[in-house]
Amino acid sequence: MLKFSADFRVNRPVDKVFVWLTDTNNQSKFDKSSLAMELLTPGPWRSGSQFRELRDLGRRKTEVFSEVAELEPNKRFVIRSKTGPDWLGTWMFEPDGTGTKLHWTGQLGMKGFARLLEPLIGKQMRSQIDQQFLGLPKLIEAEIPE
Repeated sequence: MLKFSADFRVNRPVDKVFVWLTDTNNQSKFDKSSLAMELLTPGPWRSGSQFRELRDLGRRKTEVFSEVAELEPNKRFVIRSKTGPDWLGTWMFEPDGTGTKLHWTGQLGMKGFARLLEPLIGKQMRSQIDQQFLGLPKLIEAEIPE
């Protein structure tokens, strides 16, 4: 099982950051392996919402189905994969003055032969995750007016 985490601060209020991060149109703006994300369940995100995502996984385009496993507005949400490798991503939001502290964790469990490749996959993913979270606060701040 591969585990990842990131902590950062965004200089925008929790409610606005939460809305931005739960907008499927924003996923590919910060996650370069996400080529497209489509919400399959009508309405805003809620526990049980389903979505389809086209991901670029090592020069290979893969369709992944996932669901919102848990959602507490302005506090946290959890995404779980329904197809492909076992993925669990958790976002936690905490007010910090006029800004937002974010804590993100991700867990990836490979299946079959791919388990042997976990160290290599983990190294590649860590580099990509570090890059995406490095620029995420400035991206959100640029897209959410003060």
